[in-house]
Amino acid sequence: MLTPEEIKARRARERARRQRLRRQRIVASLATLAVAALVLIVFVFLPGTHHRAGKKPKAAASHTVASTSPHASSKPTPSPSRRSSSPTPSPLKPTTTTYTIGGPAPRPPIVNDYIAFGAKRRAEMATYALRHYGTSDITLQPKLIVLHYTASSNYASVHALFEQDVPNMGVLPGVVAHFVVDKDGTIYQQLPLDLMGRHAVGLNYCAIGIENVQEGRATDAEAVAQIMARAPQQRALIALVRWLMYRYDIPLQNVIGHGMANQSPYFKDLLGWTNDHTDWQRPEVMRFRAALK
Repeated sequence: MLTPEEIKARRARERARRQRLRRQRIVASLATLAVAALVLIVFVFLPGTHHRAGKKPKAAASHTVASTSPHASSKPTPSPSRRSSSPTPSPLKPTTTTYTIGGPAPRPPIVNDYIAFGAKRRAEMATYALRHYGTSDITLQPKLIVLHYTASSNYASVHALFEQDVPNMGVLPGVVAHFVVDKDGTIYQQLPLDLMGRHAVGLNYCAIGIENVQEGRATDAEAVAQIMARAPQQRALIALVRWLMYRYDIPLQNVIGHGMANQSPYFKDLLGWTNDHTDWQRPEVMRFRAALK
């Protein structure tokens, strides 16, 4: 039988044990809360903070280009005002309207007379595109149609020049437009429409080139007037342009002449080259646009 002192001591020990257990439970609860808070911070709050802190600005898209037409023989004209300070500047995006001329336009009769555009010439075009556009991709994304005339009397000589792949303005590849419209109205295609060709400095990355067989004249107005006076050639040119406008959703204001190329909002050349040609200037193009309607 326990004495009163022993009973009192036992009760004191029991109270002490219960107090220890209570403190241990409190500490364990606090530790659990601390772990849960840490997990919440690591997996919920920190990832969002890291993403916001490390988010990089989107890189500006860029396009670049340069070229010349088959009747170009002069050296490139440096243009400090157009020389880019960045290796890949973005062209000004013009405001355009959708195609509205006459609805769907059928494909006119076209004779495929493609020039040789094999691995060598593609590599030359890629090198040229890299220097002038900042990209070696030679895929064409048509936004413009550029009108030219050949300053020669027949189609055969034009096609032969395109085929030769001789340096123009001191560099390769040689010049080529996508189409040539002969005096009798025959449309000859020289390149697939998904490939760049050199026909207008600063616009080759986004422009389809159309040459019209026509001798040079004292003025641009005289030369274009002769093209438009030949009914077969005029009809074929209008049909071709309307079909291209419809196929690529090219608005009327993006049908321009070589003599207007330097002023196009799409103009872009990393080396500061500009066009020195005056074929199809604005007054003649405005008359042609009226004929398109």
